Amino acid sequence: MEDKHLLQLVTDIGYEMLSCGSEIYRVEETVKRICAAYGCEQAEVFAIPSTIIVSITRQEETITKTRRLSSKSTDLEKLAQLNQLSRRLCNSTPDDQQAKVLLENILRQKPYSFWLVAVGQGMAALAFALFFGGHWKDAVWAFPIGVMIKVTEYLLGKVKANGFVITVVSGGVSALMAVLGVQIGFIQHIGHVLMGAIMNLVPGLMLTNAMRDIMASDFIAGLMRIAEAVLVGAGIAVGVMIPMSVFDGLLGESFVPSTLWTCLYAAAGVVAFGLIFNVKGKALVYAAAGGAISWFCYLLTADLLTTDILGYFCATVAMSVYSEVFARVKKCPVTVYLVPGLIPLVPGSGIYRTMQYFVSGQNDLFWQTGLYTLEIAAVIGFAMICVSSIVRMIFTGLSIRQRRKTA
Repeated sequence: MEDKHLLQLVTDIGYEMLSCGSEIYRVEETVKRICAAYGCEQAEVFAIPSTIIVSITRQEETITKTRRLSSKSTDLEKLAQLNQLSRRLCNSTPDDQQAKVLLENILRQKPYSFWLVAVGQGMAALAFALFFGGHWKDAVWAFPIGVMIKVTEYLLGKVKANGFVITVVSGGVSALMAVLGVQIGFIQHIGHVLMGAIMNLVPGLMLTNAMRDIMASDFIAGLMRIAEAVLVGAGIAVGVMIPMSVFDGLLGESFVPSTLWTCLYAAAGVVAFGLIFNVKGKALVYAAAGGAISWFCYLLTADLLTTDILGYFCATVAMSVYSEVFARVKKCPVTVYLVPGLIPLVPGSGIYRTMQYFVSGQNDLFWQTGLYTLEIAAVIGFAMICVSSIVRMIFTGLSIRQRRKTA
């Protein structure tokens, strides 16, 4: 394959991986492996959440290509197929036309329909309303709010609204619908309803991935994601608190009850987010099982240990090990199981509370809750890094040992 065609191919693959939610290190490693398989002397990749730059060197001649992301989402089915494509390119090295066709086949595949994703967001709101200790009426009322969040995002996206504006309006719609539930007497407190509904908006996963990037020395990517998470959190707070300021006193306290029922709710929430993230087939079942197992580990360890921070660590380790095992058994990226499976653990409620205290001027509670939320995010990121690093070391050692035997 000519260098200019190879450069175009690997840049497009890296771009698509970034756009569907891949980790930075996975994008960079995938591009380098494909280049090495096609005989490049040197390939350098620089990726951040909004840009990818690839340079190829052969016979002292270097060519470079840059692509900038205008939008991104989470599409784990697409990521899994791109990962399979990279394996195929490394093993059989097809020519540029064949490789282009293979990539285009992946890009032509359609995700779940709009209304199925909307129902998924409603299911997520319902499941997490129960997860955070709400009554069945709270869960029932949270379902249409979750659906309405998706509809609001879609309509505002059609008119090219700014992402911050979309978040503010979606948060405001959620609060108004929750207040309506109180006004007609269907629910008593809107705290559980709102906590469940805005799990579709909170950047908990973004924050934990940011901490993971920073711990993996991808500082620029990590800081960008932290800034984005703070902006999204502020948008949610502004959107929610504007209606709430009119109906002051309706917001009740929320907590996560330590019962085994929450494991079932966690699994249901993972399934809902699996639909949102376009996880298909058995992978959706495996991810849901992993989410239930990880939350069970949290309940078990949080009761036995002196602080629930260690409970989050143990639960994340369990989910990471589970994902690593299934990723190798099924030959797909760890992200496919890890991202949806971690949803019950990400500090969505902590981010919501932090921004709520900030907007309402409760500075002491803002700093206290904010620091605690960062602790949870950091612990989750650290646990993922630990498991990932240990697994890499094990497989690298096995690979070196295998090469020595065959030499």
